[in-house]
Order: sequence, then C-alpha cells, then structure tokens
Amino acid sequence: MSSSQSPSSSPRGQQALLEAFFLPDLCNSRAVIILLALSEALVLALTLVESGLPQFSWQRFTVVSFFVQWVCLLSVAILCQLRVLLARLTTISASLVALLIIELVTLAVSLVGEWLWPLDRTYTDWPWVLRNLLISGVFGAMAMRYFYVQSQWRLKTQAELKSRLAALQANIRPHFFFNTLNTVTSLISVDPDKAEHLLLDLAQLFRAVLNNDDAQIPLAQEIELGRRYLGIEQVRLGNERLQVNWKLPQPLPAALKVPQLLLQPLLENAVYHGIQPSISGGWIEVELAQEGQTEESSAWWLTIRNSKPEGSGEAGNRLAHNNIRARLAALDEQARLEVDDQGEVYLARLRLPQSAGTGSAGETTTEENV
Repeated sequence: MSSSQSPSSSPRGQQALLEAFFLPDLCNSRAVIILLALSEALVLALTLVESGLPQFSWQRFTVVSFFVQWVCLLSVAILCQLRVLLARLTTISASLVALLIIELVTLAVSLVGEWLWPLDRTYTDWPWVLRNLLISGVFGAMAMRYFYVQSQWRLKTQAELKSRLAALQANIRPHFFFNTLNTVTSLISVDPDKAEHLLLDLAQLFRAVLNNDDAQIPLAQEIELGRRYLGIEQVRLGNERLQVNWKLPQPLPAALKVPQLLLQPLLENAVYHGIQPSISGGWIEVELAQEGQTEESSAWWLTIRNSKPEGSGEAGNRLAHNNIRARLAALDEQARLEVDDQGEVYLARLRLPQSAGTGSAGETTTEENV
C-alpha cells in the first residue's frame, strides 16, 4: 500500500511555508515582549491624545493598558496556534483572517469589560465597543502591513545571500580542478591507490561545491571537507611544502552546526595566498576551542593560522570574507569572522555560538600533524 504526501504537508514543505510566511513566529518570547512594548506605547499615545499632558491620568492609563494587553496577549496566543494553517492561505486571505481574529478578540474583551465594570449602567456601551473595534482594526491592519514589508525585505535579503553563496561556490578556481586531475594522472602509474583516494576526495569536495542548498551541517562534516581539501593540496604541492596541524577536541561538538562551505574558502585562501607564493612552502594550523566556562554562555572559536611571505597582501580574500560574514550574520547575530595579518602569520577566526545544553563536558583536545 503506497501513500502520497504533498510537498506542503511534509515537514520540509511545512518549514518552507513558514519561512516564506509574512506573519512572524508569535510563539517566540522576544516577539511577544516587542509587541507588548509597542502596545504600551500605543496606550500612552491614546491616553495623551484623550486627556493631554496636564490632565494625564495614571488611573486611566492603567485601565486602558490592562485592556490592550489582554487583547494583545489573546490575539498573539491564537495567531501563534493558527500560524501553520494561516501559512497555507494567500497573503490577502491570511491577513483578513488575522484581522478578523483580532477584531473578535477585541469584541470579546470589550464585552467582558462591560460586564465586569458596568459603571452604574444597565446597558452595553456599544459606541465604546465600536470605537475599540475601529482602533484595533486600524492598528491591526498597520501591523499586517508592517509584517508583510518586513517579510519581503527578509526574503530579498535571503535571495541576495544565496546569490552571494553561488558566487562563492563559483569562485573555486577552475585551475585547482585541472591541477588536481593532472596530479591524479601522474599518480596513476606510480601510486594507483593514492590516485584513487585523491579522486574520491575531489568528488566529495565538488559534491559540496555544486550543492546549491545553503543548509547548515554539523561542524564535523565541514571539518572533514576541509581535511579532504587540504589532503588534495598536500598531494599537489607535496608534504614538505604544505604541513597541516589539526588541534581539535575529541569528540567534536555534535550539536554545533555551520553553513556549508564555511571553512574551505578560508583554507583555500591560506593555501593560495600564504603557502603557494613561498618557495619553501609553509604551514597551516586549524584549532577549535571553546569560549567561556559555562554551558549557558558557551561559544566556539575555529581558528585558521597560516604562514605567509613577509609583505604579501591579501588580494582575493575580500569576496570570500564578505560572503562568510554575510552567512554568519544570517546564522546568528553573535557569530562573526575576525582576520588579522601579523606579518609572517595570517589569522582567521570564526566565532560560532551554540545553544545552551550542548556543552562539551569531558572533551579532550588532540593535536594531529599531517
């Protein structure tokens, strides 16, 4: 018995719908805090317009604030639960449904407020209720418009980021590919086993290069890709000209994920601008170390050091560095790339934050010279 699943109903399709949906994730505590702060600013503005600054009433401000916060919190809670369903609708339909929910919540809170605080009246103050509905409708529509504009800006930024990633992938030098094939050709008759391993490493590298998806992968996979790349360069240049030292904790942090092809461009810069211009060759050191002592504030520093001829510039590095910085900014606001030209040594450091609870208790650092 076979079953078919539409793309939108699969987990990956659902995630894609939610990422493209204009309404933000209102289940996020940060979003809730921002909305509450904005609603308080709205209450303050309405109170000032109504009574003016000389006759400003803190009691009136408190009552209106209590009312608006209930409307805001209930609307956020309902929209949070319905976000997956709303994402399946068109933008206009989802906006109208969201506005209808806000209006219904406003109506319910207004009627409950009338029943709890009748103010010596035996009837419902419908003009007051209609005013609340009108105000919530206006500000709700403004919020929908704001979320839509923000969503379009975010999608445009992501599209630009993907185009920069494509430029970075296309920046893998074609002569590297042909030089590697020439190395393989020369090894076939001398050392066929090494030639076979070299081709396998080259296939793994270009499988990642040709992958258009900017998905995050475990850091261990990215480091393995870097090992394969440097292994190819060592065969091409010779072990005497290129010495590699890996200083990595064991085991590697399994929960730490990075964008694909984050390390390889830095290693490529180290080879082409540090090792290759030197007749005697040089060395590259890759080190991963944890920042901080507590799991809650932990982050990781991935450091790439390489020797370089004194006075040589870093021409050609900017494209890779700009792409990496943009991808790190999309990953986390605390992630960053730092570079430092120290004369005969060039240093590139990646700060990679990780979520709490993925610490590295019991890890030991091993040093491996290749």
